[in-house]
Amino acid sequence: MLSGTPWTRVVAFDDFAAAEALWRQLEATSPLATPYQQFEWITNWFAHVGRRAGCEPLVIAGLDRDDRPMFILPLMRERRYGCHVARFCGGSHSNLNMAIWRSDVAAQFAAPQIIAFLQEAAAARRIDLFALEGQPSAWGGVQNPFAALRRQASPDDVYVGALQALPDSQLHLTRRLRKKERKLRLAGFRFGKAETPDDVDRLLAAFWPQKAARFTQQGIPNAFAKPGVTDFIRAACLDGLAQGRPAIELYALESVGEILAVVGGVANRERFSVMFNSITAGIHARNSPGILLVADIAATCAARGIASFDIGAGHGSYKAYFCSERERRFDSFVPFSARGRALALACRTSGAAWRALKATPSLIGALHAVRRGLFRTRVTAPEASR
Repeated sequence: MLSGTPWTRVVAFDDFAAAEALWRQLEATSPLATPYQQFEWITNWFAHVGRRAGCEPLVIAGLDRDDRPMFILPLMRERRYGCHVARFCGGSHSNLNMAIWRSDVAAQFAAPQIIAFLQEAAAARRIDLFALEGQPSAWGGVQNPFAALRRQASPDDVYVGALQALPDSQLHLTRRLRKKERKLRLAGFRFGKAETPDDVDRLLAAFWPQKAARFTQQGIPNAFAKPGVTDFIRAACLDGLAQGRPAIELYALESVGEILAVVGGVANRERFSVMFNSITAGIHARNSPGILLVADIAATCAARGIASFDIGAGHGSYKAYFCSERERRFDSFVPFSARGRALALACRTSGAAWRALKATPSLIGALHAVRRGLFRTRVTAPEASR
């Protein structure tokens, strides 16, 4: 147990299950949290990806005088470059990270209070550095309390659109895209959502090779081939499916015998966030099935009363169809040892360099060309040696 601030006590848990009751209690109060802080999403990710990478759970909970949860900071602890580092769960699979805050208390926490409970957690769990990356500056119209800490812009922003501003809960598509949509509809294609385990397996069976082919075309390693990732995604698609609330929602645009596009995402009352997507390499790819599928999902989310919609971190020209605003993310590196300070400096320098690089189209284009060349060299080298 950690002593905390004058109006809270702070408790650190080394197991997600031990923190579940407080987590569920806080989730039931409509807290400030992105969809990626849902208990099922984080625990599935950690069980299949984080644990295999040698990470340990670290959940920091702040309680008021009546032992009600005021915030939960869901982290993991890992060893990097000789340091013990605490960071958000989810890695690159999470587009938006933050603590889970009770809405009525978030504004009460200033930088000194946040530093105080992080410092106590660091002392109790031997943390050299808190690397708190990919955070939104505000959520639900309320400033993220961690935005008061020293911070810098993340390498990538998230592009977001307000769903309730859409006329008649429909996305505006260009005349050209409407024409493509009519072609697909007339040909018998349909939009659908995975509702059974068989649906999940069928759609994922199409997604894996579609995405692998896309990575090969781009000349970059397949991110979904990393240990545990496919297990995580399948488990999260199944978790809560029977109740109609899967941790990852899975959608597809398909025809008889062919799945043209697949999208997976996470949702809460505030946001639907796209995690991954793929499209067919077949003849119907020219009719933009991925864009049309995202349009259907956005319209469905608007009808559900979800406030906003994003298509993940990073720039993509197709995102302009749905996302008119840039949601700037930030990274905070909070060290509590000499080693932690050295690593924090390296992280800040690397993050700033990546953001500058990605802001320069000519440089990022050259980098992608180099990466494609290196990837193809690695792929063909074993064949050449035979």
